[in-house]
Amino acid sequence: MKIIITNIKGFDEYSTMRYKYLFLAFLVVFASLLEGCGKGGGTVCDLGLKPKVIATTPIGQNDTLLLSISGIDEPKTYQWEGPNGFSSHEASPRIINPIKGKDQVYSVTVVTNGGCTYTSSSEAITVTGPWNPCGLDSNNVRLVGVTRFSVGTVTGTTTSNNNYKIEGISSQASVIVEFPNNQPPAEGIYNVQSGSGALPAGAARVTVQISTTPIWTASSTGQIYVAVDGATTTVSFCDLTFTSTSPSGTVNTSNGSANFMWTP
Repeated sequence: MKIIITNIKGFDEYSTMRYKYLFLAFLVVFASLLEGCGKGGGTVCDLGLKPKVIATTPIGQNDTLLLSISGIDEPKTYQWEGPNGFSSHEASPRIINPIKGKDQVYSVTVVTNGGCTYTSSSEAITVTGPWNPCGLDSNNVRLVGVTRFSVGTVTGTTTSNNNYKIEGISSQASVIVEFPNNQPPAEGIYNVQSGSGALPAGAARVTVQISTTPIWTASSTGQIYVAVDGATTTVSFCDLTFTSTSPSGTVNTSNGSANFMWTP
């Protein structure tokens, strides 16, 4: 027996073509939505999001200030602004020898690949005078392999050879930095000079005295950094070569660093 189905809805030729066209229309709409997302049309911006500005502080004017941001996905463009006319489009700008000053703020506007714009600012940045603490906290001295001590008292006095010395003192050791003339040092960078006697302009002499060893003297290489903020003078140096001669004539060597402050 032969059965012929001629008029069931969904199986006739007209209905079949109609569903095909509807399916094609759906594909076209779906494809256009995907294209819009790829161009940023589907991006939802978080209006409360702010990039975090990271700065290498504290810092001295003899160093390089590094700026960067975190907390933003797929940043595309950057616009940095800051004091003294600073402007940059770099992702992580470097400011060599930043100008000394307090409460310096840097702002950045970031545009992402999705077209979102975010703005943020750094915390207030202080750029001191010349400073090279070698990673030490304030009022600390280190001789590698020999000693490390915290300075409790800092004094400033003239010497018999017409120099001016700033001395950081602990219970068992002290660091002495001498400068030329009989006045407190001006802000700047001084070249280390060993020996004795009056110092020429631009030079400084460093010794470390420890109760358990002979005196340690910095050799004539390296620099001393002096930063002045009001009445406070900060003296610092990093990895200077020190030598000490024992009673038997043995010469010992160490690298020394310091970061200490003096207020008259």
